[in-house]
Amino acid sequence: MIKSPDVLVPVDFSPCAANAVRVAVGVAEPDGDLTLLHVIDQSIVTAATAAALGTEEEVTARLRENAEASFASMLEGLDTKGISVERMIVFGEPFIEILKIARDLDLPLIVMGMRGRSTPSQTVLLGSTAERVLCGAHVPVLCVPC
Repeated sequence: MIKSPDVLVPVDFSPCAANAVRVAVGVAEPDGDLTLLHVIDQSIVTAATAAALGTEEEVTARLRENAEASFASMLEGLDTKGISVERMIVFGEPFIEILKIARDLDLPLIVMGMRGRSTPSQTVLLGSTAERVLCGAHVPVLCVPC
């Protein structure tokens, strides 16, 4: 089994992301740390603002609140086996932010779902974010199926 003391887990709260969190707990135990990262997609905020659903600040605040609630739901009942779990929410282009956080925090492994919530049908095997992270990462990336 792969083991790593520190693991970055990008999450969009899809079933694939939840499965990746469970796998990452096994990879990081017994003394590791998980950093769960949710990226508020800049393009979604721009589209919502253009559709007059609120200002950029209002839309971002609502998405941040939803992410906090989703983190709580995702972790509820999950046996983290005593490992430390940190939650981060950032704003930007998902694959860019994932790569930046992995580099900035010097994390040796990324564990992520193969497909996310908004994976288009033409991206059957890997979601576009997973594919971009795989191509741009300078550390191993473990893609977990749904």
